[in-house]
Amino acid sequence: MKKITSIAGAVLLLVAVAAAQGGQPNFSGTWTLDAAKSDFGPMPAPQSIVMVIDHKEPTIKVVITQTGPMGEVSNESTYTTDGKDNVNKMRSPQGDQDVKSTSKWNGKTLATARTVEAQGMSIGIDDVWELSADGQVLTINRQLKTPQGDFSTTTVLKKK
Repeated sequence: MKKITSIAGAVLLLVAVAAAQGGQPNFSGTWTLDAAKSDFGPMPAPQSIVMVIDHKEPTIKVVITQTGPMGEVSNESTYTTDGKDNVNKMRSPQGDQDVKSTSKWNGKTLATARTVEAQGMSIGIDDVWELSADGQVLTINRQLKTPQGDFSTTTVLKKK
């Protein structure tokens, strides 16, 4: 009987460990741009990006500070990972813009589809966030859909 109890306990422990490893990643932390591993396509590369993420499933709060050719810009957004609609503001040279989005898990990656209306145009921004196995690198693959054409970028960030 002790043998069966020991085996059952070991099996439960293995199932618990596997379940913990199989869950979605937590993106919380302060992340800084790794410019050498990033690709901004036709857009000018920023000098720096710092993302501060507070991830308490299903809510992700993100503060992004980016320095580039137009100076420093900070934006704060809140998303939910449950596929529900979210609306955030984005600062731009034309003023604050409403950004509509939905986010949902696709295995261990988080996909966010956003739409912003700017100067009479609709721009689609589809992001896929992926965390490295060691939790130290966040890669954001972005597909931008504009009236002038579509293009992709890859932003690689290191955990501070």
